[in-house]
Parts: sequence; structure tokens; C-alpha cells
Amino acid sequence: MKKKKPNLFFKILAILFLIYVAITIAYESGYYETKSQNRAILTKEAMERFENDVKNGAIVDMKDYIVEERPDYSNQITKMGNKVSESISDIMTSGISSIFSVLKNLFW
Repeated sequence: MKKKKPNLFFKILAILFLIYVAITIAYESGYYETKSQNRAILTKEAMERFENDVKNGAIVDMKDYIVEERPDYSNQITKMGNKVSESISDIMTSGISSIFSVLKNLFW
């Protein structure tokens, strides 16, 4: 008797289910609330520093008080993927615009 190979649909369904479970656990454990609470605390501390600097007559620049939390996770593969997607997007955009220009010339 031959063993059946697992269906691709069920593999994808299982992966999506695992992702759903992971996100649900992260939400229920308070991960997102903790992140937003920490962001609010940083904002409150930045406001206090700003007010103290204004009272003391220091030079105030908003960039000193805004904290950007965007780490760069890019590597060579993501950079190459971005270039490929941008080139595909450019090709599709130019192709669609040329199709519309041909249709425009035919019908208008």
C-alpha cells in the first residue's frame, strides 16, 4: 500500500494555523500592551525633558525627543528581493500604461 503525500493545501493550512496560534499567544500574554506601555513611558519622559529644556532656555530640537524604534533587519537576500520586486513593478507599470495607451488610441 502506498503512502499518500501530504497535500500542499493542508501544509499551508497547518502553517497558517501555527502562525495564528503564535499571534494569539503573543496577544493574550500581553506582549503588545507591554510594547505600547513602554512607548508611552518613553513619550512621557521625552515630554518632561522637553519641558525642562524649555524652562532652562536650552536650544530645543524635536529630533532629540522622538525615539525611532526601527531596527534594520535587511541583509543581502532582502535587498536583492527588494530590487527584484521593484524591477517587476516597473515592468508591470510600464506594460500596463502602454496597454492603456494602445487602448486609448483605438477607442478615443
